Amino acid sequence: MNKVEALSFLKAHQPLPDDDLLKEEEIQKYNEVREYFINNPDEDCIPLFLNSFGGKDGLGVYQLVEDVITMYEGEKVLPYLLESFDSPYEGVKYWGIQIASDFPDECLFDPLVKLFESEDEDIRMAVVTALEQLACNDMKAQEIMNVVKEQCKKEVDEDVKDLMEEVLSDIRCNLL
Repeated sequence: MNKVEALSFLKAHQPLPDDDLLKEEEIQKYNEVREYFINNPDEDCIPLFLNSFGGKDGLGVYQLVEDVITMYEGEKVLPYLLESFDSPYEGVKYWGIQIASDFPDECLFDPLVKLFESEDEDIRMAVVTALEQLACNDMKAQEIMNVVKEQCKKEVDEDVKDLMEEVLSDIRCNLL
C-alpha cells in the first residue's frame, strides 16, 4: 500500500457503512490504511479519518484510529474535530467527540455543550467525558461544572445522568 491508495480508500469511504452493512474486506482494508498511516504519518489523513466513521464501532477498529490522530499536534487536529461535530452522520460526531478527549482545548467547549442537544445518548455521554477532560486540564472547570449540573437536571436517560453526577463529583474534588 502507498499514500495514494490509502488516501483514495479513505476518500471513497466518507463515511464507512454502518456495522450491519460493513463488509469484512472493507474493515480489513480500513485497518490496513490505519496501520499505513501509523507507519507513514501524513496530515492529509486527519480529516479523512475523522469523517470515515460509520455507525457503531467499525467491528472494533474505530477506537484504534485514535492512535493515528493522536500522533498529530492539536493545532492540526482541532479544526477537523470541530467540523466533525457538525457532521450529519452520528458515527462521525460520536467518534469526533471521543477523540476530542485527547485534545482538551477551550475552543471545544461551546461546540461540545451544543452537542448536549443530541437525541443520541451515546453522543451525550461522550460529551460529558470530553468536557471532563477539559475540566481536568484546568480549563473552564467551574463553567463546565455549571453546564453539566444544568444538563443533568434536564437529562432523561439514567445512564447519562449517572455519568454526569460522577463527573460533577470528580470535578468538585479537583477544584478543592
